Amino acid sequence: MKKNIIKYAVCLALPLGGVGGELHAQPKWSYEDCVQYAIEHNIDVQRRMLDVQMSENDLDTATKDWLPTVTAGIAQQFSFGNALASTGTMPSSSGQVDSDLSYTSAGVSAEMTLFDGFRTQNRVKAARWQVRQTMASLDHARKDLSIQVAVYYLQALYEEGMAKVAETQVETSRQLYQRTKALVDDGKNPKSDLADAEAQLAADEYDLTECRGRARIALLTLSQLLNLKSAADFQIVDFSDDEIIKGDIIDSQTLFNDIADRYPSIEVVKAQVEKSKYDIQTARAGYYPQLKLRASLNTYYQNFFNTSSELSSLSAMTTHRHFPGQMWHNRSELIGLHLTVPVFDHSTTRNNIRRARMSLADNQLLLDDVRQKLHKEIEQAYHNAYNAREKFQSALKAQEASQLSFTFEQDKYDSGRSTLYDLTQATQRLRQARENAVQAKYEFIIREKILAVYAK
Repeated sequence: MKKNIIKYAVCLALPLGGVGGELHAQPKWSYEDCVQYAIEHNIDVQRRMLDVQMSENDLDTATKDWLPTVTAGIAQQFSFGNALASTGTMPSSSGQVDSDLSYTSAGVSAEMTLFDGFRTQNRVKAARWQVRQTMASLDHARKDLSIQVAVYYLQALYEEGMAKVAETQVETSRQLYQRTKALVDDGKNPKSDLADAEAQLAADEYDLTECRGRARIALLTLSQLLNLKSAADFQIVDFSDDEIIKGDIIDSQTLFNDIADRYPSIEVVKAQVEKSKYDIQTARAGYYPQLKLRASLNTYYQNFFNTSSELSSLSAMTTHRHFPGQMWHNRSELIGLHLTVPVFDHSTTRNNIRRARMSLADNQLLLDDVRQKLHKEIEQAYHNAYNAREKFQSALKAQEASQLSFTFEQDKYDSGRSTLYDLTQATQRLRQARENAVQAKYEFIIREKILAVYAK
């Protein structure tokens, strides 16, 4: 029953190692240490960090779209064989002539967008919201991981606490066995009592072995969550009584109102909504004309070799200049404005706008859904914490009462006014009360930690 309750409260089983005395020497890890280490080494968190960097890179790309595009090129060509002869100096002379030449061309061109229907401005704004979305997603992943670490960490402490209860029970059964043996040796109790006491001691030792095994497995599970290379010498610190809430737990509605506008899961969708608005404006740019400024500088160098007599005069005119001279003499510049006006695009722009609007409507619905889910989660977390605290307080009272009952029953047994069966039953009731107190304590702490993660 106790295992079912704790698994309901924590969802996972994870014990704290070191119960059997195998883990020592290394400093113990606190809950904060585990959370910090997990955040720094968790693969999902690292991937979200890369998402942030990629979105920032996309923003940088969008921001620089206004800058001109500059390209440069150079080409080298060779021509061999016959060519049609026609020169500026001899317009009437034409025909097939031999002409072998090399042609070198080079140029630099630049293009700059002056107006694109506000597409670039809206893309920049959408990219900024994309950065905010990825950053909120990173924060959300960290919060989820913090809750997960709390679950594993508290389950570990629970398992250690159960192992300590088992150790106490073994010691109690061992003392009972010694008392019973002394009474049997004195002839005050039958030998069957000694056999019963011995059987109870063996059963309790078996339970202790099981508890220690669960503690070791649970500690290993926690170390795997943290991505530790090895679980050797890994121990964690228990919470002190001062760390347990003594006053009132913050009201769920108050907590929701405080974090509703800044909680990462809501921030993610809010950024999606704002980005969708600018996606619509970006799609509308397809209806607008585009104006671009273009400029270029080009030149060439040609060299005739192995030419026929018909081209000798042209060859002489061109080859007498050296390479730098031709490149300077043959240069040409160009600058102009280019306007393109959309006439028909197969309804692509219209459908892009429709899709962007539907995406905006979907994100707005998603935002409402996320708000409702967060409100329900906080309400559930609040009531779980409140009920866990009440159960913890009741469990402590029950443990005190069971301890007192056991003490009275033990005195009665030592004076011969009670049977071994009655004392064994009192022992089992005390053990159950101790286990309930351990379970209630860590269930309450984990509920409080979950509330604390929401409130941060």
